[in-house]
Amino acid sequence: MVINILSATHILTVLAEFGVIFCLYRAFRDRSAWAKRAVVIIIMALNILQHFLKHFIYPHILTQTFGLDNTLYNVCAFLILLSPLMHFGKSSAARQFIACVGSIAGSIAVVVPFWFFGKDISAPALLSEYIRFWVCHVLLCASSLLPVLWGGVKFNYLDAWKFPFLFLGMLCTLLLNNIIVLIASGGVTAETLYTRLLALNPIGIMGPPKNNSPFLVLINAVTALTPDIFLGGEGKLYTPILWYAFPLAIAVTVVGLLIEMALDHKNFFADMRLLFLRKGTPPMRKRLTRRDFGVDLDRDIRI
Repeated sequence: MVINILSATHILTVLAEFGVIFCLYRAFRDRSAWAKRAVVIIIMALNILQHFLKHFIYPHILTQTFGLDNTLYNVCAFLILLSPLMHFGKSSAARQFIACVGSIAGSIAVVVPFWFFGKDISAPALLSEYIRFWVCHVLLCASSLLPVLWGGVKFNYLDAWKFPFLFLGMLCTLLLNNIIVLIASGGVTAETLYTRLLALNPIGIMGPPKNNSPFLVLINAVTALTPDIFLGGEGKLYTPILWYAFPLAIAVTVVGLLIEMALDHKNFFADMRLLFLRKGTPPMRKRLTRRDFGVDLDRDIRI
């Protein structure tokens, strides 16, 4: 079974992911809020357990011990381990962020599994790894997307400006986690630490990936917006995270705002109407509220 884009195996695994999520959505769509909350908690707990205990579950890594890949070593690991805190915490922006990023990351990983393309997963070790990969990303997507489909996440487009800070904070957490774990595991010197981090390089935080041909246009666009002081090449090292922080912040803000505008469209259009009506007399502006436009919300007007 060779995984190629739109091969039978590829299509079946993608359909299986969304089939699982659709069945869970329909099965608990009319249940109480507590039942839906319990389902999300169970899914998150299962994903955390398989992340911590993967060396006891999947045959191809039974001989390994607890290490870096059981920690916050990449974006999906971060989302798996910290999504309960962000989803059930008090920050509405963090809840919206984790719902968006978790849904996107969990679905894109299965739809476009770059690492497996061109490989024959009929080999036992690779098949076991593909099953692990599929399970953790399906659980991640389900725990992020189902609360949105069930109406448990209230979106507010005014929170979109916080997304780039949350995203960059997540990248800094990944980098710090990898540094601490590598140093704690021993055998890493100051000279080899950067090399080890570069070998990991989750989501390109240390610099462009070595095999960057599929992303060359994107990398060129990113580096065009980045100050030269943060860029590598010709014997210079890329500055971790800062080499793409500015263009990444712009991209996350734009994408986040578009998603928020789509999911919070009633408030967005009501605010736009109020904004353009500010040309009216002050008494008229004071009397107008969102209720005048058929929008009944529990948050204040911010224009």
